[in-house]
Amino acid sequence: MAETEATDVREGPGFRSWRRGDPAVARRTAGGVVLEGGADDVDVAWRWFLERAGHGDIVVLRATPDDGYDAWIRQLATVRSFQTLQLTGSDAADDPFVVASIEHADGLFIAGGDQFDYIRVWSGTAIQRAVNASIAAGVPVGGISAGLAVLGEFVFTAEHDTITADEALADPFDERVRLAGRFLAVPGLEAAISDSHFSERGRLGRLLTFMARTIADGWAGDVRGIGIDERTAVLLEANGVATVEGKGAAWFLRTVAADIRTCAPGRPLEAAGEALVIREGGTFDLRSWSGDGARYAIMASDGSVVRDAR
Repeated sequence: MAETEATDVREGPGFRSWRRGDPAVARRTAGGVVLEGGADDVDVAWRWFLERAGHGDIVVLRATPDDGYDAWIRQLATVRSFQTLQLTGSDAADDPFVVASIEHADGLFIAGGDQFDYIRVWSGTAIQRAVNASIAAGVPVGGISAGLAVLGEFVFTAEHDTITADEALADPFDERVRLAGRFLAVPGLEAAISDSHFSERGRLGRLLTFMARTIADGWAGDVRGIGIDERTAVLLEANGVATVEGKGAAWFLRTVAADIRTCAPGRPLEAAGEALVIREGGTFDLRSWSGDGARYAIMASDGSVVRDAR
C-alpha cells in the first residue's frame, strides 16, 4: 500500500477502509463531474473537484488495496477528511459503515482498475443506491480509466476481458463486447458511453462499435461517446458545459440509428458518425452537443475506421 496517514482503519466482509480526519454531517457541495482518461491524474482537475466538494469529506472508491490518493490529495489541498474505501464483495453493502461512508461523502471518486469489479460488486446493492443518491443530491463525482468507464449511462463492462478496436470492428458481437445500461445516473451523461486511454490505445473504432451496439440492441436511437486521452480530464459543470484540461484531447462522438448500416454477429461493422476533438482550455456543451474544435466525419468499414476532417 502507498503512504498513508490514516488513523481509522477498518475491515469487514467485502471491504477495507482507511480514513484520516473526522467526517461531519454538514454538506456544502456544488455538483460536477470529473472524467479522467488514465495514466496520470490531472492536478487542475482534482483541485476543481475538491473545491466543488467544499474541501469536505472525500471518499475514493476502488477495488484494489491502494491508498495512494491520500498522499496525492495532501499535496493539493486541505480537506476535512479523506477515505479510501476498497470494495471487493457485494456483502460489503450489508455493513452500515460502508453505506454511511458513501451517503455522507462530499465528493466521490472512482479509481482505475477493472470496471467489472465495480459492476460485479455494486449492482443491485445498497452501494449502488447510495452512490446514485449522493450524485442526485449534488455531490461531485469523478472517475479515471475504469472509474471513468462506469460513469456513462451505457458501460463497456469488460466482463470477458478487454477488446481492441480491430477486434471489435471485425465483429461487434464478439463475446467480449458486453455492455450494461444505467449502472450509475450521472447528470449530463445520459445516452453516453465513455472510453479511456483513447488516442494512446487507438480506441476510436472500439468506441464507435460500442455506440453501434447500443443502437442495435435497442437501447437508444441516438448515442453519444466520450473518449478521453491519457493525462487529460473533462470537467463537467452542472449546467452541462465541459472544459478540457491536460496534455491530450477529449473526443466527443455522435451517431444515430440511420448511420448504422451493418451491426451483426460475425460481420464487420459498417457505420458512420461524427467527432469533435477538443484540447486544453476548450469547452463543449453536452446539452447541445456542440463546441469549438477539430471536426471529423468517421466511418467504419471492412474492419477498420477512418476519419476525415470537415
